[in-house]
Amino acid sequence: MGEKRGNTNKMRYDFNSARCLEVELNNTFYRVTPNEFRSFGGNRRILNVDDTTNVFYEDYEGPVYYLGSNKVVPQNLLEPRVMFLGDHDPRNFGKRRRGEQHWKLEE
Repeated sequence: MGEKRGNTNKMRYDFNSARCLEVELNNTFYRVTPNEFRSFGGNRRILNVDDTTNVFYEDYEGPVYYLGSNKVVPQNLLEPRVMFLGDHDPRNFGKRRRGEQHWKLEE
C-alpha cells in the first residue's frame, strides 16, 4: 500500500543548481529551473559569481538529459527546446480554467 511509484531516481546535476541558470530562445536568454536547464537542447549559460568584483556569464557545454530522467539525449536529436521522452510534454496536463492567464512564448 505504501510502495513508491514513478520517478524514484535522484536527478543528476552536473552544475551548481543554486546559480542563475539561463537558456536562449529567440535570441533572448530566460532564467529557468535546474530541471529545465539540464533538459534544454539549445544554448545554455550560468552566472559565475565566484568573485563578486568580477561577475560574468559562462556558456555551459554539459550533457543534455531527457526531462525527468537521467538518460542522455543523443547529439543528433538535440533541438533548442526542452527534451522529453514520448510524444507529449509531461509538463502540460489538463485544461486551463476560464480566466487563467499563463505566459506563452509566441512561435
